Amino acid sequence: MTEPLHPQPNFGENITPTRFGPALREAREARGLTLRELAQTTAIRRDYLRALEDIQLGSLPEATFARAYLRTYARELGLDPAPLLADFDRLIRPAALKSTPLKSPSPTSMSPKSVSPKSMSPKPAQPGREVATPEEASPPEAREPALGPVRIALIAVLLILLLTVGMLLLRGPAPAVTVLPPSVPVPALPTPAPVPPPMPSPVPPVPPQGTVRLSVKSVPDGALVYLDNRNLGPTPVLSFPVDARIRAELRVEAAGRTPLKQTIDLRQSRNLRATLPASVLPPGTRQPSVLTDLNTGARTLSPLPLPPTVPARPPASAVPSAFVVNEIAVRFVGHSWVRVTNGEGQVLYEGFPPVGGVLKYPPGVSVRAENAGAVRVSMGGAPETALGEAGQVVTRQF
Repeated sequence: MTEPLHPQPNFGENITPTRFGPALREAREARGLTLRELAQTTAIRRDYLRALEDIQLGSLPEATFARAYLRTYARELGLDPAPLLADFDRLIRPAALKSTPLKSPSPTSMSPKSVSPKSMSPKPAQPGREVATPEEASPPEAREPALGPVRIALIAVLLILLLTVGMLLLRGPAPAVTVLPPSVPVPALPTPAPVPPPMPSPVPPVPPQGTVRLSVKSVPDGALVYLDNRNLGPTPVLSFPVDARIRAELRVEAAGRTPLKQTIDLRQSRNLRATLPASVLPPGTRQPSVLTDLNTGARTLSPLPLPPTVPARPPASAVPSAFVVNEIAVRFVGHSWVRVTNGEGQVLYEGFPPVGGVLKYPPGVSVRAENAGAVRVSMGGAPETALGEAGQVVTRQF
């Protein structure tokens, strides 16, 4: 049956009671700390801290580590570790007794002859048993292992030697240096002229490839949309597939409205809106058409067409040539937008000619007017005929 951990008086000597466990617990509780918090701050396992407070020596590691844990724990709680370590050593170090500690002391067992070397050797602490150490035992601080200045100096010298050898091995052998005899002159090498870097060859631009989508809306709706003279139909034109290109001519036309004609970039899909103001207005109050990019909000104005230069009519006495005999005369009796193109699709004229103006062209032209009732056409001196009805958009070949 094991005895309690409280130290018992041995051989009639007065031994200080063990107090390091309760002292640790009282200091921790006074600070309001838990074993979990102290285990994190001291890096000591929580079961070791509890074993120190409960004086459970069997749950602790060997004496060297247990003393180090006790010293760290006491300093963390603000206690002086010296008396606590002395109490700890009285428990784990057996005294140089004349008889075994478990037997009752007797005068015969106290004789010096009964003390053997085995009885003086330290024994591991037993949980639940308390061992007293006489006052003649050496202090615990004298038994702590220490390196000493001599050992520290030797270790430092060995480390310096190892570092020097390692650096020499990594550096490798030094390159051999060839020394020319002083009698042999070394001619100076000419400095080569700097070579300019080669100029990169110009890379021709790669034309865009593939298909993009073109969407065109108009104000008002129903205007005709042309892309490079190709009729895409009335607005709204939604996601019309066209070939990608850097430039494309966009025209949006509606009866009684100022047409829009602009060059657009079709390297990517576009979403546009054409605003066509009324064209039947006095010359000083007409407004330009506007093209708006609905994705970016950018607005571009189309300049108003300039009035055409009406050529002077030849005198009546002049002999008409073959061109005059077969020419196409277009006369304007009212306001109307008109576009005249030749057989190759080249625009010869586009705009609002003045009322009473006359345009003359050779045969093979196409005339498109937004107000056909205001346009009169005569071919080869024949009587004039109306191009169409008032407000009607008409295209005719002559």
